[in-house]
Amino acid sequence: MRAPKLAVCWIWTSPMVWADFAESALRLRHPAGYDVNFFRGKGWSPACRHNHACEQAVAWGADHILILGADQLYEPDLLERLVARREQGCEVVSALVPMRGYVPDVGMKPFQRMAWRLKGNGLNPIPWDRANLEIVDPNAGELQRIDFIGSGCLMFDRDHLLALARPWFFEKVDQVTQQRTACMDSTFVYRLRAEAYAQVWLDTTIAIRHLHAFPIDETFSDRFADWAEPGVGAADICRFETPTEKVGA
Repeated sequence: MRAPKLAVCWIWTSPMVWADFAESALRLRHPAGYDVNFFRGKGWSPACRHNHACEQAVAWGADHILILGADQLYEPDLLERLVARREQGCEVVSALVPMRGYVPDVGMKPFQRMAWRLKGNGLNPIPWDRANLEIVDPNAGELQRIDFIGSGCLMFDRDHLLALARPWFFEKVDQVTQQRTACMDSTFVYRLRAEAYAQVWLDTTIAIRHLHAFPIDETFSDRFADWAEPGVGAADICRFETPTEKVGA
């Protein structure tokens, strides 16, 4: 009997990748008894990159497919914990990722970890009225049923994917403004439930960090004033003091 195959699809199109992500991915432990392989998704859009990675996973014969963002940091036991949830019976498993920004009209805080569910247990046709959505509270339980989440950390079965009409992921563009609607991955998650009849679960105990580069201005001195205290803050970002050799030591 062959070992189950877990395909880790990391989504990135640039020839350069975050060094911190690469180190984090290299530290991921492979679940015992599983054959693990990594596939990079490339293409002009997020949907193309997701589809490309999943196509490679299917061609490899993956039993389970995990999508990870290549601009995030993971704990070494991530794969083991996701697989354990699947073996417990969770058909689709996800984890919260802090958003890289702020959406002002959905009642969120800057950089908040976001997931949503439809009020009640019914299935509603796409698109959804925002009034029918509720933000998932991570403090409400370690394992929660959800309907929508980004694809920063999302594991599903190959059969779930093949149950969906193609394309698996697709972009929506406003014809007037030519702006892309940021629902490519959340629509996919909802389709896993509506078309593949798979329940989507959120493990709120999994910690993931989102990498970001942004300009530093004078407000940072006040916002991170506590970093001037010994032992506070990240040493590789804001060092409290520079070691020097004592003369004559």
